[in-house]
Formats: sequence, C-alpha cells, structure tokens
Amino acid sequence: MKTVFLFIACSFIYIQSPQAQLIKKLKDKVNRAVEEAIDKPADKPAKPADKPSGKTEQNDPSGPDDKSENKPVATTQSVNTGSYKVYSKFDFIPGNTILYYDNFEKDNIGETPEGWMTTNMSEVVEIEGLEGKWITLEPKGGAVNIVRSKKQSWGDNFTIEFDIFMEPGMEGQSEQLYIYLGNSGGKMVSDESLLNEIYRGDAIELYFGINKKDGTMYELTSYRNVATGKPGSKTKFSSDRDIKVNFLKPLHMSFCVQGKRLRFWMNEKKYLDINSAINPEVIPNLLGFKGHYNTNSKFFVSNIRIAKDVPDTRAEFDGGKIVSNLLFYSGTAKMKPESLGALFDISKVIKGASGPVKIVGHTDSDGDDALNLKLSQQRADAVKDLLVKEYGIDASKLNTEGRGESQPIADNKTAEGKAQNRRVEFIFKPEADNYKTTKGTTGTSTPSSGKATATTTSKNSETAHLNNEPGSMSLQSAILNTTLPYAQFMKGPKETYVLAASKEEGNSKENFMKITIKPVGGRLEPGTYLFEVQNAKNPYYGKKELPTITQTEAVLLYGKAQKPYISSFAPFISNQHESKYYNSGLGFDPPAPSDGCKLVIESLKDGKASGYFVMGIKTEGNNPVKIGDAMTRTITGKYEGQVKGIFKDLPVY
Repeated sequence: MKTVFLFIACSFIYIQSPQAQLIKKLKDKVNRAVEEAIDKPADKPAKPADKPSGKTEQNDPSGPDDKSENKPVATTQSVNTGSYKVYSKFDFIPGNTILYYDNFEKDNIGETPEGWMTTNMSEVVEIEGLEGKWITLEPKGGAVNIVRSKKQSWGDNFTIEFDIFMEPGMEGQSEQLYIYLGNSGGKMVSDESLLNEIYRGDAIELYFGINKKDGTMYELTSYRNVATGKPGSKTKFSSDRDIKVNFLKPLHMSFCVQGKRLRFWMNEKKYLDINSAINPEVIPNLLGFKGHYNTNSKFFVSNIRIAKDVPDTRAEFDGGKIVSNLLFYSGTAKMKPESLGALFDISKVIKGASGPVKIVGHTDSDGDDALNLKLSQQRADAVKDLLVKEYGIDASKLNTEGRGESQPIADNKTAEGKAQNRRVEFIFKPEADNYKTTKGTTGTSTPSSGKATATTTSKNSETAHLNNEPGSMSLQSAILNTTLPYAQFMKGPKETYVLAASKEEGNSKENFMKITIKPVGGRLEPGTYLFEVQNAKNPYYGKKELPTITQTEAVLLYGKAQKPYISSFAPFISNQHESKYYNSGLGFDPPAPSDGCKLVIESLKDGKASGYFVMGIKTEGNNPVKIGDAMTRTITGKYEGQVKGIFKDLPVY
C-alpha cells in the first residue's frame, strides 16, 4: 500500500500514570524541570490582563474552550514584548479553513479520547501551570498514535500546528520520537489498521534526538523514506545539530505543505524548507506519532490544528477584506506570539493601503453575549496596538470594533467551527464589510449592524443530498434507501482507486461502503468498470488491461438491529441464502454474473467524478445454515437483490 508520512523523530518518555482520575500535577521531577526551563527573565509568563469578569468564550483559535472555570491560566509561553521580538522573523502563516482542531476540551480526564487511535495507552490529563487539557503519548515499545481527524483529504495546500513537550524517563541518556504526515492509501482515515502501516510507507521523516537530562536536542535529521516492497531507497534531506530548543517546556511546531514544498518550524525558527519533499501521488491526510522501541519517557500534545487554504494576503486585500484566525491566550486579549507571522504578513498590506482600515474582533458562541462582545473589542484593540508598536503602522489609520458572537461563519456546535468563528477581520473597503450566514450558522446578514436578520441551519444528514447534491452518494434498493453525504474517490495501492462513502465523515466502522477499481494504466478515466468474472468473457481479457472492479466492502445497517447488515456487493443478483451456492465439497458455485452489474463513471471534470453503479447485495448476520458432509461450516450470508448507487461531483484525491 502506498503511504506517505511525515516522520518527526523525537525522544519519548514513559511513566506510569493513574487512569480515571484528574491529573493536576505531574511527578515532582518534571515539574521542577519545566519550572527550571521556563523560569528565565525573557520567558516568564506575563499576568493575564484585559480579561472580562464572568464567563466568556475563552478564545484560543487553536481550540475550543474549557468553560468550567473562569480564571487566569498560567502558560509557559511569554506574552511580553520580548517574546514578540523573538518571533519578529517568524513567517509561518496558517491556513484559513480549519479542518481539524483538538484540545481535548470535552474528553474525560484519565481516558483515551473517543476516535483517537493508539496501540498503547493515551490518556487526557490536566497539568498544573499549563492551559487546558493534554493527551499523553505512551511510546513504550514503539507505540503509535494517530490523531482523530475525519477529513479524507486536506488538499495540497495546508498547515499543521500543535504544542508538544516531554517528561523524561528514568533510564538512558536520550530518547526518540517520530511524528508522521501520511496518506491513508485508499483507506478511511479512522481505519485502525493504519496504526501498523503508517511507519512502513512512503514517508518524510524528521528525526529528533533529545537529551533526557536537560531536554535539549542533539540532532534533527530529515529523510524521505520509500515504502516496503517498492523500488528506491531512503534519501536524506538534511541534518542539523545546532538546535536551540528545549523539550521540557511546550514547543509550538508548525508545518506548511504547498504542492511538493514542505516547511517546518519549531517555535519561531524555520528548520526545513524542502521544495520537492511531498509526493503528489500520495498527498498527506494523516498525522501520527510513534516512539522508539526502548523509549521510557512520555510526551504531551495539545492544541492540534490542521487548516487548508494558506492565504494569498495580497489577493484578499484586493478583495477588500482579510480574515485571520489569530491565536490568543484563553479568555484574554493577549495574542500568542506564534500568530506574529500572520500579523506581519497582514501589516505589509496595511502599510500599502491608501485609506483607513477597520479591525473587527469576533468570538464563538460560548459564554455570555455581553462578555464576548467586550472580549472581541479588547482583542481588536490589542491587534491595533501590536500593529502600531511592532510594525510602525500609523494609529490614526486603524479603527477597531468588536462584534462578539453575532456573526459566525461556521457551525458553533463543532470544535472546528468554533475555532473558525474566533477570528479577526481587517476591512479595507466598506462594501466588503458584508456579513452573510453560511450553512450551519446563525447570525446577521447586514454589515456591522450586530443585529440578526437572517439565519440558516445545518443540514440533516438523513435528508441532505437526496437530490444527488455534489459530494454525495445515494443508494436505492428494496432493503435500504439512504444517502451517504461523505463520498469521494481516493488513490489506493497498486494503481487502484477507491470509491468510499459514509454516513458520518471518516467513519470506517459502520454505515460506510467502499468499491475498489483498477483503471487502465492507473489513471482514473470515464468509462465502464466490470468485475473480473465479467471481464473474463471479453475476447481481449488477458491480452490487454481492462477497467476492473477488484473489491467491495461495506457495513451498511438497514434494520433496527446491528445485524443483518450489507457487507459487500456482488457481480450477480440473487435473493438466495449463500449456503445454496456451496456444493458437497464446500466449493462455491455462484450464479452467472449479471450483465447489468457495473460501475460507470459518466464524467470526470475539474477533479470531480459523477456516475452510478448497479450491483448485487450481499448481507451478513442472517440465520446460520450449516453445510458440508459433517455440517462443520456455518454460513450466515444472504443475497438481497440489487442496489443502485448514484454519485455526483465526488472529489478525486
């Protein structure tokens, strides 16, 4: 299977931690180590200021907010002027559209988050002196963790950010950690088999060697790996031993992929800029972590944010409005220094603007409306202050306004939507200040009024796309008529493509289906695809390639219970129990293939495919029938007529 991964090797630390209880404090050793690492004049955390009293949306665009408390939270990141000066050359700009955000706000302390994939134990903890919740990575024995993003594609223009630090183990002098940016190879991103494949595929590997004693790094090496069984060899990109970072306090790691180009930063410094790192045949859609086999240390990760559409600031300026998800410390108007790259980019176009610029702050819907309105105004004022003090913008050119939670641009019911709504807008043209609601939001539709005049609601996944809206799959049969709103074609292994569709985004456990096809020459084209048994009747079979359906798989529930369920599709149409097609020697003698069973791609334009398929239905979990002379084999399969699937404008990844 083709798999592309971004490897980052770093030292891991393993320490037994109690489960099912609140972890407010790590062992004394790591507390002392963190305190020593951060207790320096330039790095002391400033006292949170400008925080409204009462409950507010604790705006950290890198994640949702913990609303259980309303108190200043200590942080290891400095928010003073010195810290901003350190980041003065930071040029990382995050993507505009947030695809995945995770700070584990809604997860229970001491438990592995639902959907988080791991081969060991990964529990959610709170750590005294640090904001929010963190997930522990238990790397002992080379354990693997994969984040719970549900997106099958991030595109080829995206960014990844997260915070990470380590607690040293007791044995050995150093540790190793691997972080991967990989491709699911035609599988759903929630398929747990990827835990055993992510480190064996095509990969970009960044190796971090870390000293346990003081948390400093002694090596960063990057490679491009080649998947097991494929021709080619491992290629080294770079090796660096002069690395001024410390893993005993949180590091902010940032990645940017634009086409084949990969860039990587730790805190404010860029360590990699490789123009041909990414293989366009297997564009990343997975983020994973792995420890070394003898690791005895532990890592902590939080504030994971993946976003696509790295902005073209000049183009947005020409359109009259720039939307930026600047990061602030929870519940305050203090901007995080890692947002300075985006703000610096914006400052360059503000300097060139001929007229006044309005800075508008927005929040999500958590907390009190009035307090959120106040906080959004304070953040707009704070951004203005930074533009004046750090970038020399004329203060008289800048106006500020806070609009609180009144103008959401995404669904506040999701972590990603809330993070998207926590934003700062820069208005250059009055006519561009025209808020419009989008699907799943509620808010105003008139510019800067702050009054709600129009609303829209999110789609019901049961009824959405029933008219074959773009990106959907509808299924019609005697036993099941439904719509799978999340559908796409994905590149699979060995020059195949996988048509995958699901009721819930990224779900590979139930209410999903997959049809694997092998196009001629490995290139997806419009045409008719048949099963192998059907192609065998073609006079050209064996002489040249023919478009082929190679495999089908499904878990589609159609009754009130979990069983029976649709398990696959067949090249013939029948209504018999599967046991009817086994002979006395337990050989399988199915009916002749049906001429009408096929998959047809009718059009493929601008990277989107439309068409239909007709196939027989096979179900599992039916009444068991024993077969064979000794009645030793039990069959629970049954054929249930045919299904027709119709798809429209499915993205091809």
